[in-house]
Amino acid sequence: MKNRFLALALVGALALSMVACGKKDEDSDKAADKAKADLIATTTPIEYDVDKYVTLGDYKNLEVTLDGTYEYTDEGFNEYVQTNITNAAIYAEDSSQKEVKEDSIVNVDYVGSQDGVAFDGGSAEDQMIDVKGNCAAGGSGGFIEGFTSGLAGHSVGEEVAYEVTFPKDYGNADLAGQTVTFTFQINYVAKAISNKADLTDAICSEKLGYDTVDEYMKAMKTQFEASLQSTLENDTQTAILNAVLNSSKVSKVPEKLLQARLDMYLQVYDKQYESYGTTAKDYLEAMGQDYDEYVENLKKSISESTETELILEAIAKKEGLEVDEDGYKTFIGNIMSSSGATDENTFYEVYTVAGYTGERYFKQAYLTQKALDLCKESAKVNGAPASAASDKE
Repeated sequence: MKNRFLALALVGALALSMVACGKKDEDSDKAADKAKADLIATTTPIEYDVDKYVTLGDYKNLEVTLDGTYEYTDEGFNEYVQTNITNAAIYAEDSSQKEVKEDSIVNVDYVGSQDGVAFDGGSAEDQMIDVKGNCAAGGSGGFIEGFTSGLAGHSVGEEVAYEVTFPKDYGNADLAGQTVTFTFQINYVAKAISNKADLTDAICSEKLGYDTVDEYMKAMKTQFEASLQSTLENDTQTAILNAVLNSSKVSKVPEKLLQARLDMYLQVYDKQYESYGTTAKDYLEAMGQDYDEYVENLKKSISESTETELILEAIAKKEGLEVDEDGYKTFIGNIMSSSGATDENTFYEVYTVAGYTGERYFKQAYLTQKALDLCKESAKVNGAPASAASDKE
């Protein structure tokens, strides 16, 4: 069983960041909100005795072994820098190349015109394009057919013009099926920056946002060390959680609780798709997916994550853990911040369903996190760097 619970609150919370993107019918929203409020007000809160469903095993003084790499090494750092440079898809002028070849990367300005008049959206400057791929450099397929076909064989500094025909099903009806002229100014042929040795202060300043190569490398080292620490923390938490789950047992998930969890997820997803003027059901069916099958699979996944929650809830109950005001304020503040929410009550409403409020949901999430922290405090972790063990002590 994986670390499902820890993602539960955050996945839902992050979906909220999409809620306010679309325009809404205010009257319809008010009517829907009132109907929802009336339903919640007349629904009995879901109650259950967690001890009837959970048989706890060992959760203190656990011993776990990590098998990842968590200590800084020059080799690891160099690999990290290489990966970042590759992912950044950086291209710089190659002054030794004066002619465009079939597989060149070139920097151009271009203007699209029809009957001698430039059309909207058809012009751009300082564009890095892949001649062979007919796309933006570092991308894959994106330009209309033939867009880059006339560049090979021409020289840097040259102006090149040729006709290109838009496909008949092109999204802009004014251009669909039309033949236009694109005029290119070839600024330079570029080369890919593929490793640290290719970097210069000028490239770092222009492409990466750092004044010098030294500044960039210092920033990369800080990020690399932070990533090692984050990986260590995540792997430790996952290993301990799995050990707790493997020693405990859940007879079943209370059906009403499971339904509330499912309702909450579907509600949050609908809010997300609402910002695009549709619903999760309509979107999934438009994509050819069976909505009922989707809901059933979602229910199975939620059932597994709720089992995790119940085990941690049982630990919290046994240990007498409670929601402390200061700690919870920080906890919910971080979740709201990551989702772009500002008002706590409005935030809770998004997750409130019949029988289970959003506030109760997140306070329960806070308690279960405290329970996991308690398990971590007494655990013996093998495979972690000695410095991490010292920090813990």
